[in-house]
Amino acid sequence: MRATCRSGAGRTRGSTRSRPRAFLFRQRPARGLGSVRFHDWRPAFDAYAHLPNVGRFREQVDALCEFVATAAPDQEQSRDLDLLLAVGRLFALVVHGQLILEQAGLTGLDEDVLDEMFAVLVRDFSAHAVELHGKDSATARQQDWALGAIRRPVADAARSARVWERGEALAGAYEMAP
Repeated sequence: MRATCRSGAGRTRGSTRSRPRAFLFRQRPARGLGSVRFHDWRPAFDAYAHLPNVGRFREQVDALCEFVATAAPDQEQSRDLDLLLAVGRLFALVVHGQLILEQAGLTGLDEDVLDEMFAVLVRDFSAHAVELHGKDSATARQQDWALGAIRRPVADAARSARVWERGEALAGAYEMAP
C-alpha cells in the first residue's frame, strides 16, 4: 500500500512514490455533482431536538433551507467563488451536525457533551452568516437573511461544568504512542 500523505523528502524524480501527488494535479473537472442526493438530515436532528443547542442549530438549518428557497445565489453570483465558499461553509456545518448526531446515536454519547458541541456549531454558523453578510456581491435580501440567521448558543453553566469535569478526569489517562 502506498502512502500518499508523506513529505517528498528522499524521493527521486520519476519514482513511483511521487505518482500519487502528480495524479492530484492532473485531475479533470468534476461532473455530475449536481445529481448527488443527500440523506434526509431531519431525523438525526429530530432525535435530539430536546437538547437546547441542537434545537438552536436546527433553527439555523431551517433558516438555511429558507435561504435556498428565497435568496439563493443567482447566475452572476454563481461565478463569485468567495460568496459560494461562504454559503458552502454553512452547508458543510449541516452535514457535520448530521454526522455528529448519527454517531452520537450509535455510541451513546453523553448529551451534555453533545449539547456543548452544538454550542460550537451555533457559533460557527453565526460567524459564517456574518461572513456572508459582508460579501460585496451579497444582495440586500441575502444580507437580511444572514443577519436573521445569527443565533447565540444556549448557555448552561452547570452543563459546561459537567463537561469540563469529564474532560479533566481524563487528564493523564492517555499516553501518546512513541
